[in-house]
Amino acid sequence: MIYNLSRHLTHYLSLFGILGAGLFGLLIFQFDKNFQTAICVSSGISYVVWGITHHYIHEDLHLKIALEYIASAAFGVIVLLIVIWS
Repeated sequence: MIYNLSRHLTHYLSLFGILGAGLFGLLIFQFDKNFQTAICVSSGISYVVWGITHHYIHEDLHLKIALEYIASAAFGVIVLLIVIWS
């Protein structure tokens, strides 16, 4: 487990950067729901692209994994959009 974490540390740091920037944008632009929507959707797309790229680099990308990233991102985006627009 520790070996895998250290082996993939740069990948996980970039993921935290993507999601952190999205969270920062959501907090900074609280007054603009349309821009928050754009941030939310772009963060979801970035998450999917990151996941597919990560697994492609490590040669363990399968359709099931790609669909899992897409489903997770879609669920997260839908939940956030409900919170933003309610």
